[in-house]
Amino acid sequence: MWEELERLFNNSVVATLVPVLITWFLAWKYYKKAGDELKAEAELLRKASMAIVYMLEHRNAKIEVRRDDAGNPIGLIVPATARTEGKSTATGVGSNASSDS
Repeated sequence: MWEELERLFNNSVVATLVPVLITWFLAWKYYKKAGDELKAEAELLRKASMAIVYMLEHRNAKIEVRRDDAGNPIGLIVPATARTEGKSTATGVGSNASSDS
């Protein structure tokens, strides 16, 4: 069995192909992980940019930055208050309950 393996790895094509495949697989896993992290970071930067644009457009608004547990900005808190005033009147017609029967 060992002789067959040794003969197989003495073949230059196999001896080159096996390390290349191992290297390719490890590099693919590394770059896949890095790409996923980059996507998450880009999403945070997009949210932060949108928050900055909102704050620049609404200078007089009372705005607080909402943050996650790590302290990264994830959105805005814009408190809103409202007040209403109004009058109401009602008119109606009275009826005699005995006349309906």
